[in-house]
Amino acid sequence: MQQQNIPGGIDEIRINVGDMFELKFWAKRFDVTPTELKSVVKSVGDVPSAVRSQIEMFKKNLSPQRAV
Repeated sequence: MQQQNIPGGIDEIRINVGDMFELKFWAKRFDVTPTELKSVVKSVGDVPSAVRSQIEMFKKNLSPQRAV
């Protein structure tokens, strides 16, 4: 599989939370803190689509519930 890069050298296939630049980039992209991103990557792995899904699910569960 060919590696795809976002301008600036960021890998689109894997999130490297050990690289401070990538950590900050992905945290900003997903609108989470670097610590939150590390936690999600630890639980679901470093694939951006899996991380995005987990973050979206978490944020959806935190949003106020509509009155029925």
